[in-house]
Amino acid sequence: MMVRIAVGVATIIVTLLLIALLDRNANSKGEDIPPWQHSAYDRKLIRLDRQGVEAAYRSRVALLFQNWMTDTNQASQDRALRGHRNAQKIFIEVMTGIDARDPPTEEDMR
Repeated sequence: MMVRIAVGVATIIVTLLLIALLDRNANSKGEDIPPWQHSAYDRKLIRLDRQGVEAAYRSRVALLFQNWMTDTNQASQDRALRGHRNAQKIFIEVMTGIDARDPPTEEDMR
């Protein structure tokens, strides 16, 4: 039950991140992106963003391998490996975007 909830939350987070990335890419093709509005909560928000991306990545990878372990045919293996590559690519893209806004500290890298 808890795994399903975690997977659901992770799926929602990944979906929102993908929408944000796609929106950013659409905006970069002609529309101006409003400047980042700084606040007293910037450090906390960025730390939460990093944690959210990490949690979504962990949940997605766990689900991919759980599915592969229950369905061991070649097609399942291919889907798991392709999904893992996609998850890594998205993780790197999102974290690179977060790092561009605010370079990570040693604490962020733990």
